[in-house]
Amino acid sequence: MSLSSWVDNLRSQGYSMLPMSSTPTTPDLTKTYTSASTKKRLFQITAVVLGLVVIVGYSTKSSNSSGRGGNYYYEQYMNKSSTISNVDENNDNWGKTIEMGWIPPNVGLADLGEVAESRYRLGFEAGEEGTIEYFQRLHDFALSLPLALHSPLLTSLFYHAPPNQPKLVPAHPTISNENIQPKPNSMISYKYIHQTDKEYDPSNELQKQWERINKPDGWSIHFLDDQQAHDWMLKWFRRSDVEFAWDYMHRGVLKADFLRYLLPLVMGGVYSDVDTQPLRPIEQWGQHSVEYLDISSTDGHEWKSKLSTHPAVIVGIDVDVHSYQGWENGWPRSLGICQWTLSSAPSHPIFLDAVRRVVNSTRVVESWENWRKIEIQRLIQIGQNDQAEELRNQHRDHAMNVMEWTGPGLFSDSVMAFLLARYNVTWHRLRGLDHPLRIGDVLILPITGFSPGGEPDFGAEGPDSIQANLLHNFRGSWKPDGARK
Repeated sequence: MSLSSWVDNLRSQGYSMLPMSSTPTTPDLTKTYTSASTKKRLFQITAVVLGLVVIVGYSTKSSNSSGRGGNYYYEQYMNKSSTISNVDENNDNWGKTIEMGWIPPNVGLADLGEVAESRYRLGFEAGEEGTIEYFQRLHDFALSLPLALHSPLLTSLFYHAPPNQPKLVPAHPTISNENIQPKPNSMISYKYIHQTDKEYDPSNELQKQWERINKPDGWSIHFLDDQQAHDWMLKWFRRSDVEFAWDYMHRGVLKADFLRYLLPLVMGGVYSDVDTQPLRPIEQWGQHSVEYLDISSTDGHEWKSKLSTHPAVIVGIDVDVHSYQGWENGWPRSLGICQWTLSSAPSHPIFLDAVRRVVNSTRVVESWENWRKIEIQRLIQIGQNDQAEELRNQHRDHAMNVMEWTGPGLFSDSVMAFLLARYNVTWHRLRGLDHPLRIGDVLILPITGFSPGGEPDFGAEGPDSIQANLLHNFRGSWKPDGARK
């Protein structure tokens, strides 16, 4: 049996929970809807003009304050106080979804075709059935974890289910207990800065910068060396599939990736690699020119009043292919989410799904190894010793590279899966983004946020940009062999 035949057989049997299908999982992008924004804007302009004619001597300052600046947008549309500034409300695309007729920005975005579509392994199709499948899958996985995690994880799934499907996730018994209040759903309520390395390096000036710049807001460093990370994992996930996956991983980079999903899932806060350099405090991330995506199609017309002041998740784009030829040979996804820095409130579905995907990927690699042993013996028995030796020299990285097993490919899929299942948003809506985009309780930072500079095709601004939050020094790079750090 060839490797490709084995993988095809595996996909159709016991590991269907691992999304490996190349079938595009995006909704109809050609559908457009008539928007009332133009009529609304004309009415507002007419009212302003009439007011200026009638009220002689109206001051320039007053007329400017009635324009659509950042404060106007947030106060009038969100009814909350904000530090948002420089919001380009004159852009007809502002706040629109693809279904509302959003048009990609004119920044040289090429049609990346089926190659880009096939790279995303979300594991379900867009639509109601896909949403049901997504949440039921996470519900079942949460129940497989230790009992102490059931209440926070299941409660989070319950509150994250779409309002039009209130019975999608069964209510956990604690939800009906009036004495138990839900945990704060904003990331900045959990002031941990998680970092990990083989051992603690007291001379690391970057870590000191993280602590110094964020300590005034109450943040502290939570550092784990390799042994402490193992002990922490056992404390929360002993005798679970997470422990199996952790022990099965043969390389430190795999465990480091896994840990950055586990820590926010359990404790919340920010994870950032030890070779990242902060440019501004965490609580200033994504505060300039924030766009709020209209989610009325999933959350009703009152969605603005229900939106929390601060997001539950803040993640940043780190790959945004505009027209780069051969991008698929260097990056796992055409629109990728950064995982050297990420943040969340505890128990968020994105991080639960990331952990689930790591476990399933590990099971797939384990099954490949079992198949490999049997296949080697079969080849020897039929006299194909050269083929047996070739297979013997293949190892786990041949079955699945780091990017897909635990790395940015997997995490990008976790983020995109939640956005699709919960808000019907696809990766296309994030292309060419040059400002933060708030989608429900998730804040997506533009590529400049966590990846200033870099590949010119991606369109990132430099470290001096108001959108830049940190620098990554790439002490451990993905590039040397294309699949390993």
